[in-house]
Amino acid sequence: MAVSFTVGGARGIFEDSFAAEVAGVLDNAFGPEGEWEGNTALHYGELADTGWSELQRRASEELGRDSLPNLMALGEDGRGVYLPANVQTASFPLSAGCDLRCASLPGLRNELADLAARWELPLDDHGLEDVLRIAHDPDDGCVAEAPEILTFARLALAANEAMRRDCPLWLVGQVRA
Repeated sequence: MAVSFTVGGARGIFEDSFAAEVAGVLDNAFGPEGEWEGNTALHYGELADTGWSELQRRASEELGRDSLPNLMALGEDGRGVYLPANVQTASFPLSAGCDLRCASLPGLRNELADLAARWELPLDDHGLEDVLRIAHDPDDGCVAEAPEILTFARLALAANEAMRRDCPLWLVGQVRA
């Protein structure tokens, strides 16, 4: 399974009945979603199979697991949502047999800023797009950046958009055929 980043409300991301359940769980736990559901979902691509776990591993080695509660909240498989509010990490059961893991988008952004400073990476959209563009360079791309750096860039870019739109940032699993 791979993971994709998507910014928007649950109803723009999941099929109808599951979207209604997820939106209801979030509304009950954190209050009404506001304008989240009115925004068109924006997709920020799919991660390599090891990108998420490598980002968590390296970030934990660099900054310590305890200083990354939001990054670590979605687990090693990286499935869940970052909400545009200062919330405590939480997990809620869903009828599909999985849990909806939730964490704070502003908290994640603070953790990404700490990582950016440590790894000397940009946090602005243009700089992050440059990191991702270099990865696609046929001459230098394969050796230019490690998977965790590319994951960082894609996550930070999506987090920037989620903050601008005041929308959730979803990490959603995709089953590979």
